[in-house]
Amino acid sequence: MKFEDIDLIPALQQITDIHTEHYKEDFELDRKLLQSLAASDYSEDKHLLWMSRPSGTYLLREREVYIEDTFENKTWEFYHDQTGDPILAYSVEITGTRDGTVIGNLIELDYAAHVDRMKQLTVEIDKAAVTFSDGSTYYLPFKTYRRDAAELEEAHGKICSVGFLPESEQELAMILRRERFKASYHAQPGNIEEHIHQLAVRHGKAEEMLEVLPLSAQTAYNEVKEAHPDSIVCFAQNGYFEIYGEDAKKAAPVLGSKLLTKELEGCGKVSVTGFRQEQWVAKAKKLWERGNDVYLTQAGPDGKQEVVKDLRAEDFIPVSMVMGMDGKTVRVESVDFAANDVRLTDITDPKQPRTIHEAPAIVRLYVEEAPTENLWAALDRKHGNDQPQHSVLAKLKRCKAEAEKDAPKPKLEKKPKSKEMEI
Repeated sequence: MKFEDIDLIPALQQITDIHTEHYKEDFELDRKLLQSLAASDYSEDKHLLWMSRPSGTYLLREREVYIEDTFENKTWEFYHDQTGDPILAYSVEITGTRDGTVIGNLIELDYAAHVDRMKQLTVEIDKAAVTFSDGSTYYLPFKTYRRDAAELEEAHGKICSVGFLPESEQELAMILRRERFKASYHAQPGNIEEHIHQLAVRHGKAEEMLEVLPLSAQTAYNEVKEAHPDSIVCFAQNGYFEIYGEDAKKAAPVLGSKLLTKELEGCGKVSVTGFRQEQWVAKAKKLWERGNDVYLTQAGPDGKQEVVKDLRAEDFIPVSMVMGMDGKTVRVESVDFAANDVRLTDITDPKQPRTIHEAPAIVRLYVEEAPTENLWAALDRKHGNDQPQHSVLAKLKRCKAEAEKDAPKPKLEKKPKSKEMEI
């Protein structure tokens, strides 16, 4: 995410308060450095990298991060290579001051990916620019600058500052320009207040804020729920699949998610839980393997609701299905999700059938390995061939049969008996 034209110091202070547990006072150094660099006329002083760690913070000039063996370069690498600390990292651009505040832009970074890429782009140091108390500056070979500078202190006073110059300033400038452009181009505009709130939620320091459910969404959801009254309906909203009402109360313990309250446009409230849209495969399976029908839906390009997935509990382990299991042939007799039990009959020897009990999760593994025809046969027996079938597998079977029926039959051409006849 990219956050533009913001008051930098309060934003970074809030992130520090949320993520940094120890040595929060490090940010006072960052604050002073931001204020001093905001007054600088040197353009590279406006581009910085900042990290918040569980134990402290760092604000570093971006230019020096990309020069090998500098303090900034080694510091930015260290917490990636030598620790497993969770790091929040940002690119910081100072754009000016306003009423005494430092204004600029923040871009959220993937710290690990940024370090890996930075390592490939660093340039070597050629010289050190050493400035002394009398104002004189000497450009000394990097490998010997400490010894050389010490010898110059007697004549020119104490060392005031040290800067590092790469072998090719042009190459470094090109790298920095390209990396800044890419970071800004690929970042999506965001709201800094929302970003900070989400960080607080993730760290357990704030409650999730939920947007009001619009009337149009309420109508769309109600239509879906009426069509699938026995399913846990997962309704796509604002990057989440949300689950409402009694479905939410049923789903929350299974998902390990919070049960919250959502405002409804017009009036009223409803219980809600859910999960991020990109997590739907794993989360839907969790609900499904507990014996629930699960229906996921989202708005299509035309605004109408589209099915993402329709999972039926009967498809998880179909009763009467015959399959192989640890070298035996077994038949599913009953499934009790509440008791976490599947009753099977070992029919390897039809003359000596034997009852077996196993957990649903284990049996499901063998269901997935079994031929699809075995699943279809079990569903046919369950519903009867003359009964409408609503399960996912039944739908697949019907679609396959219809496709084969409607497919044009290839025309058979009579082959000539000889090459002469063909001519």
